[in-house]
Amino acid sequence: MEKTKNEIQIGLCGKDGNPFANTENWHKKCDCTPEIVAETYEGKALSWSNGREWGEIHHPQLGKVMTYWKEGTPCYSTYTSPIVDVDGCIVTYKFDQDEGCWEEGSIDLGYYNGIDTCKFGY
Repeated sequence: MEKTKNEIQIGLCGKDGNPFANTENWHKKCDCTPEIVAETYEGKALSWSNGREWGEIHHPQLGKVMTYWKEGTPCYSTYTSPIVDVDGCIVTYKFDQDEGCWEEGSIDLGYYNGIDTCKFGY
């Protein structure tokens, strides 16, 4: 049997405009009428609009993943594709090329907004 993907709705609170996911408990007590701005699912892989492929690296939780760095910059660190987590946030994982290891935890890039590409900043 195929695993069902957890569907997630991203909304804006009708009172203060803050974004939230329907999977988060903090907004469930609010009596506002939220505006749903995007729908997605946990584990959805996004892409980098200005990223360049570095190569595949084994990640301890994700397995073998392609990594990327910002095109036109030195490649000191590489990152996984952006991924939607259980709370509708976009996260990525950083591999330190100088140290040869993954940094602990994920990097939060904000809530999913319906656009399937992310852009390296700095």
